[in-house]
Order: sequence, then C-alpha cells, then structure tokens
Amino acid sequence: MNLVFFYSKNETGEALKKIIGEELEDVNSRDIEIEKTDYLQINIYDQNSTCKLIINSPEAIVNTQKEKMSKILKLNNIPFSYENIDKANRIYEIVVCDFNIISIKAKNTSKTKKNVEFIREGNNPKIAEMARKTLYILGLDIGKVYIILNARRQYKVTSVDPSPILRQKELNAVKAYIKKIYNIDDYVQKREVKIGADPEFLLINSKNQKIVAASNFFPREGVVGCDNIRMPNRQQRPIAEIRPKPSFSPLELTHNIKEALIAANKLAPHKNIKWLAGSQPANEYSTGGHIHFSNTELNFKLLRALDNYLGIIGFLLENPVPAAKRRKKYGFIGDVRKKEHGGFEYRTLGSWLISPQITLAILCLAKIVASKYPYLSMNYFCSIEAQKAFYNGEQERLKIYFKYLWNDIKNTDIYFLYCEHLQIIPEMIEKNTNWDEKIDIRKAWSISIKKTVKTSKSNLNINRAKGNTSANRQITRISQISINSRNSNSQTTRRRNIPRRVNNTLPVRINPSGRITRH
Repeated sequence: MNLVFFYSKNETGEALKKIIGEELEDVNSRDIEIEKTDYLQINIYDQNSTCKLIINSPEAIVNTQKEKMSKILKLNNIPFSYENIDKANRIYEIVVCDFNIISIKAKNTSKTKKNVEFIREGNNPKIAEMARKTLYILGLDIGKVYIILNARRQYKVTSVDPSPILRQKELNAVKAYIKKIYNIDDYVQKREVKIGADPEFLLINSKNQKIVAASNFFPREGVVGCDNIRMPNRQQRPIAEIRPKPSFSPLELTHNIKEALIAANKLAPHKNIKWLAGSQPANEYSTGGHIHFSNTELNFKLLRALDNYLGIIGFLLENPVPAAKRRKKYGFIGDVRKKEHGGFEYRTLGSWLISPQITLAILCLAKIVASKYPYLSMNYFCSIEAQKAFYNGEQERLKIYFKYLWNDIKNTDIYFLYCEHLQIIPEMIEKNTNWDEKIDIRKAWSISIKKTVKTSKSNLNINRAKGNTSANRQITRISQISINSRNSNSQTTRRRNIPRRVNNTLPVRINPSGRITRH
C-alpha cells in the first residue's frame, strides 16, 4: 500500500523519516507548510499497489485548531474546555496511535501527591476512550490528546497535538503501525470477513399508536429477544431485536434474519400490533441496525470506510426527520463497540429491517466495505460541514458525495457478486425515495399475521417467567425444525438451503414479493 504521512518537522518527525527510510525501500520526503507550521510529507511507495492511504491528513491537522476542534467535539458530545490546564486538579497526556493507547501520562497539581506518573489504560478506561474518540472524530491517526479533571470532577479535552514529541517506546509503536498499514493489502486478501447483526424493531398498538413492550412477548435471550433499554419507571423493555446466526454470506444472513422474524411472529402474531423499524419509528424510542464483523481487525481506516461508504449511503436511504432525532442520542459517527468474541459491532445505522430488499442491499454493502476498506479511502467526515449535515438530517448536502462513494464500491473486485442486490440503493437515492417507517415490516417480509389480541394493559401484562419459558421452547423448536430441514434430502428443503459462502454464481435471490428463493 502506498502511504503519505504528515508530521511536524520536529525531532520526532525527523526521527520517523530516518527510521521509515531504513525500514522500507522506496521512501522520500519533502517540506510543506500547514497552517504556518513546517511539516514533513513522507511518501512511502509500494510498487505492487495502485492505492494510497494518508496518515494524519492536512485536513485532520487543521481540525486540531481550538476553535474548530471545540465545534467538532461539541457536535459529537465530547466534552471540551478552554480552561487553563494549570488550574486543573489532574492533567492527562494520552498518546494514541489508531485504536491503541500507547501511553497515559498523569500530572497531579496537588503538592501532596506524586507529581507525574504513567498509568495503564485499565486504570482509567474513561479517559482512554475519550482520547481515542477525539482523535478519530478529528480525522487523525496518531496524536497526543490532553484531558483535564477539573474541580467539578469532570473530564474535558483541552487540546490535541497531531505531531507530539515521542519517547523511544512511543516512537517504536508508531513505526510498527506504519509498517502494518504498509502491508495491509496482504492482510485483507488472506481473510474473509464474517458478518452478523442484531437489528431492532418496535411493537406499536395500531389503534392508539402506543408502544407495546417487547418484553410482554419475547424473552431476554435467544434468537428473538429484548434490548436492554427499559421503559421509564417500569421493568418492561420496549425494544425487540433479533439475533440471527452470522455468516460469511450476506445472502445467507438475510435468510437467517427472515427465519428469526418468523420465530418472533410465532410469539406475537397479532394483527392489531404493528412491527416498525427504521431510525425512530416512534417518538420516544429509536431502533438501530447494528451489524457485527469478525475475522478482521478493527482500526481507524476500517471504521472510517464504514462511516463513509456504509454510514453516509445508509443515511441517504433513511427518513431524514426521524434520523436526525435518533442521532441526538444514538448512531454517532464512529459508533462502534468491541465484542467478547473478538469482533466488533457497528452501531451508526438505523434499523434497515424495513424490507428484505433493503436489508440484503445494506448487508451486501457492509460485506464489501469491511472486506475492501483499504481501497475505500475517502473521508468526507473530516469536514465539520459534513458532520453537521449528517446529524441534522440534511441529505441533499451529503448526496453530492454519493456518486464518488458508489464509484469506489463498483470498482472493488467483489462488487459483481452483489451488484444485482445492491441496485435498490442507487435507485432509491436517485429518485429521492426514503424508507417508510410506518409500514408493518411483516408485510414486506411476507410473514403471515394470523391472530388479533386486545392490547389492554391487563392482556399485555403477561407472566414473564411463564412467557419467557414458552418463548424459549418455541424458539428452540423452530431452530430444531430449521436444523432438521437443512439436513433433509427432500427436494423441498434442498431449495431452501443456502451455501455458507458466496461464490461467483448467486444462488439466492429476493423477488419483488419479498420471498427468498434459490436458483
């Protein structure tokens, strides 16, 4: 991978230029000026690659100016302060390189305590995460973040140095990072990304439009369950979510999602309760379309590709009004959570369960972006104007980027595998069509609705222990039927099987009625 690396022309910048020149073959540099400061532009060439990645871009460096930085951080709910750091109770200097916290230097202003000490990330994970988010949202890859603990016991960012003077240990970490990015082509070619999801939806009384708690029908755990959010002053949990089996194939994952929705419908098959998805289908509660990735390593380059090529494009499909409401609390730029299994969950998108066509298109796009992110290097979110448009639901301002983002997607070497299923995305965007958050998603997924129930408080106040046991039994039975049917040799069940991995023939198709069939 060809790299361009910007660093101030200080002693660390000169040291990095020398070290990189000794470690890699084809390296040169030139002096440039960024905001009246002398910088080194270090160019690292790779004869085997036609792509280029930038480390600490000039635009990101400009974002560290205090006036601009304060606005960007405020937009992303990261506390910022102009306070004099000398008056702080404690001052932290955190050196960040990508997702790695290289060092945390803590300074006490109290004379009764040790003046300076280096602490581990685990000793104060809050400031480590704040520093990591700050660096990422400014567009930087390497830098030092200054955070204070003020008299009110509040942590606040005060400044960011995009070219700090580094100790030898920190210098070695930066060198290792640059070499890793340089060899990123080999890394992504040897791994196939696995994807999963836990998209959310709401249950709404179709007569009075009030939310019906998902916990009245679904258990906490399992293929169908409830999110952890509770209703105010109640034990009930309003948001439902499905947890389909992950797959290497977005087509198979879509099939698994439908199976999970069918399982959910057996627990709550009521005609007078609508199932709604989207960004914020009800005023009180938002729903997310969380996508899980594994068998790949989370880094800033991958997350920025997801934000731009999946986040922006997904945003252009959403209804902009509820999307803006949702992002006051959820779905921030770079909203990601590491998982126990070693992968991570991308949480920026609204719930794309609206229809099987939209679901499959989003999952195919996610597969491409996560698999080919080194070749998807645009970062429009380095601009505060783009960030504002995203949070305010201003689709027209971001729509101008779509053709460039989509052109990069089409130029990937796996686009042809999914092009048929992706076509709905440019069609909707070109026609200024947004997804409809008021339609019962079961109709779009061709899931039959059999019964009607009175949704009075007494009828919905189901015994949780009994209901959860019954729900788990039904889900277990459905899962067993699914497993048995896939092991069957009958012609009917063979038609429902989907290969574990996608090959050059696309065996699965979603027709206009919403049914998934194999060809």
